[in-house]
Amino acid sequence: MTAITDFSTQHDIGEAPHMVDGASWMTRGAQSVGGIALVLAAIGLWITPGAAFDPDLALIKLGVSATLILMGLAIIQAGWARPMVEVEIDTVRREVRLMRGKGRARSLVSRTSIADLGPAEVRGNMARLWTTDGSLVAEVAMSDPDLRRSLMGALRDAGKI
Repeated sequence: MTAITDFSTQHDIGEAPHMVDGASWMTRGAQSVGGIALVLAAIGLWITPGAAFDPDLALIKLGVSATLILMGLAIIQAGWARPMVEVEIDTVRREVRLMRGKGRARSLVSRTSIADLGPAEVRGNMARLWTTDGSLVAEVAMSDPDLRRSLMGALRDAGKI
């Protein structure tokens, strides 16, 4: 997480923030299982008992198994996790940005003004930022006192806590 404040940017965050997103985890899991099933089906075409090895049938089985393997590997690769989303809270510009990637490959996933957020939920050193429609934007660990003071001030000024 990167927090840009008007007075302190020198402290690291002790606990990494994360996004709560179970739906994408389930989708990636289902894609991986489906891809593995296709690869196993391609192998099963050749090792099933009683499989015929006639030359004309072998050519069809080769084409079908190659297609199943390529499709299975493509689905497995698509199911792999994307780079983690990093939460940037800019208390000077009063916005929350979600960034993906590292270095030059960084891309903006979403940008939300603190004023456009729904009510924030603060419990101990954790803050959950919600949209007005009730979906979770980010869950942030506030281990640095300056960061906590700055974020809490920005949320209070916007009327979110």
